[in-house]
Amino acid sequence: MLKRILCLALSVIMIMLFITACASPEQPAAPAAPADPAAPAAPADPAAPAAPADPGGEPVEITAVIQVNPEIVLENNPVIAEIERRLNIKLNIEAPPLSGYGERVQMLVATGDMPDLVHYGADIFATQWADEGLTLDVTDLIANYPNLSSNITMEQYGDCIFLPDGRIYGIPRPNSYDRWGFLINKTWLDNLGLEAPRTIEEYIEVCRAFTNDDPTGTGATTYGATLHAQQGSLDSGIWHLMNDYLSMAFSISSWHHGMPDKDGSAQLRPLKSEYSDYMQLVRQLYSEGIIDPEFITHSADEPQEKLAMQRVGIIGASETNYIPNILERYGLDIDDYMFMPPLVRSASDDPMYAMPPSNWMAYYVNANSSPEKQDAVLRLLDFANSEEGFILLQMGIQGTHFNSYDVQSRTIDRTEEQLEERMKTTSNMIAMANALEGRPPLQGGSTPEAIAKWQVEAGFADSVTTKVFFGFTKMMDKIGVEFPDEVQTLNSLEVRYVIGEVQLQELLDYAQGTYKDLTAGIAAELAAFMAANPARFVK
Repeated sequence: MLKRILCLALSVIMIMLFITACASPEQPAAPAAPADPAAPAAPADPAAPAAPADPGGEPVEITAVIQVNPEIVLENNPVIAEIERRLNIKLNIEAPPLSGYGERVQMLVATGDMPDLVHYGADIFATQWADEGLTLDVTDLIANYPNLSSNITMEQYGDCIFLPDGRIYGIPRPNSYDRWGFLINKTWLDNLGLEAPRTIEEYIEVCRAFTNDDPTGTGATTYGATLHAQQGSLDSGIWHLMNDYLSMAFSISSWHHGMPDKDGSAQLRPLKSEYSDYMQLVRQLYSEGIIDPEFITHSADEPQEKLAMQRVGIIGASETNYIPNILERYGLDIDDYMFMPPLVRSASDDPMYAMPPSNWMAYYVNANSSPEKQDAVLRLLDFANSEEGFILLQMGIQGTHFNSYDVQSRTIDRTEEQLEERMKTTSNMIAMANALEGRPPLQGGSTPEAIAKWQVEAGFADSVTTKVFFGFTKMMDKIGVEFPDEVQTLNSLEVRYVIGEVQLQELLDYAQGTYKDLTAGIAAELAAFMAANPARFVK
């Protein structure tokens, strides 16, 4: 059994793998079940209530640590108050800064101060907590909360099966499929007489122009693009899903390890056939000074903020929600930006989206909380996965934050003032389900113009892009558990190579030598799983 001291040590050296859609093992026999593993979830029944609390009793007080946008005001929050009223609960929420969120959760659990509810990734720490009996086994409880079955598939629950017993130790936060392309400043393109890039070479040329040719006309310092990084993890430095628009040209997804190599084989990321080429590309972009050099230290919303501040011209973005989550959130003119599919190495190649089952982390219930509190937490999550709760947590209160919302078309009628008020009250980050029936809360944006723009751009991207579907590959989490020092060494070498402190051969020698030898058993597990569950390529 893993020791609690390991959690403390790993927290200090920032080993958390903090992902929304992570890898998972070949699942053992399905536990008594939330849903058909082969089928999408049945539509949520808006009339199906959560297991009711005693309306005459005192509210059940529960503590929670969740991610919250910095602009959200929790004190006297009307959405939280409405949830408390409906469920007869009292929510005491801690919202750590996003930049240190993972480390705060790890420390609370490690020191015995785990709240009743925690929002966290499905990573090596979550595996440890399940192993130590700290998180509640919800396998046999899910059926008591109907929306936790109807809105979350068995495939998604596979992300919370951490141990050989095949039991479920968390409630996934369902997400719609992410399709990672990039958002580009169209005004900068027009000012410089350029077209949006499709290939890696075109991307390099656009980054050079955005950096060197004064795209704003003001003489301000600008960079062609910025990438993202995941601080608080052994993957810090150069890997993040927002970078997949670039790395997928090399058949590499930052975190979706089931993405096959160019030849269709299953390979660990640093052992893929074009890993060296990708590393050399990032090194070239950095050494030329045509990407933001601060990207290595990013930890929260810095890429989006720098795009909004006209400091960079390109960032990675999800096709699903780039308008509401970036353009509308930061008050940008939607006509000044355009969404593009992932890049390719050759104009004859198809862009590719990596498409594993999609969760945005998971919710864990404290196994040592009282049964009453555990039930209150599960009722809260059940409500959040109902149609009624989904609308409340995503959109706010009708009449205050929006005029009307059509859940079938995923369109909304609201004023700018209502949107501004909603952004201080709730968001897709505070919501506990980011998809209903597999679909996001908004498709295209808040106005007819935004929706029309999204339909054109997303439609084009979908039409030219091959979707690669594959399962969770959670055996990959064992690498961080069994070889934390070696993974940290590899990541350090990657960063040091990009910034010019070590030579490429030193990095490759380590990846092909020490790392490959140590991870051979896990690589064999990955290969066997992918052979039994091959990826599907759909265009």
